[in-house]
Amino acid sequence: MSDGAGYRDRMRLRLAVPVLVGAVSLAAACTSDGGSAAAPSASASAPASPGGSEVESPTPSPTAALPAGCDLLLPFTDLDRALGRPLFGESAFVKGVAQSSIGRTGRVTCRYGLARGGRGVAPVEVGVSTYRDVESAMRRVQATISAQRGQGATQSEATISGVPATLLGTRTAVLVVLAQGSRTVAVTLQRSLRGDVGRAAVAVTEKVLTNLEQ
Repeated sequence: MSDGAGYRDRMRLRLAVPVLVGAVSLAAACTSDGGSAAAPSASASAPASPGGSEVESPTPSPTAALPAGCDLLLPFTDLDRALGRPLFGESAFVKGVAQSSIGRTGRVTCRYGLARGGRGVAPVEVGVSTYRDVESAMRRVQATISAQRGQGATQSEATISGVPATLLGTRTAVLVVLAQGSRTVAVTLQRSLRGDVGRAAVAVTEKVLTNLEQ
């Protein structure tokens, strides 16, 4: 819209809409829902090695904290800077559940630029999951990459804020996935945003990683 009233209407759409249900996104392998279950505890005893000495059981990594809202994960001001232009629409905060079968201890998803009432596909979606250990997080990232490659996605590598990341491109979207310790991050940008969506996806991911460390 070009008039001031239209601009104000679009700005009013920037509302956080909390949602307490599971989400389905392009990064399904990293962020898929499952039954709620507590993460299994570490074994009380360690197996003995062939030489008779005890072998230490893997120690679960400390669980990283998950942001409690989209304003903490990726405020619209950070998102606009990363995209190089304002993104109008509603945001939705989705709290996932633990899934012990894959070692996931928690998950949150933020969707940005939704139509009024939270309808349609979000132009930008950010999912953050925590796992009981580094190995579980890495396995989920590799599962996401394999699933997307199996559906015809192109793959390229990048380093974002010092963290190795994978970019997966499809006809409709660009997905960035990475593991940072026992935490995974999945950022999806729809190609409907136009422009250099891959570059924008990297810039958005960089903002997310910065905010997660604060």
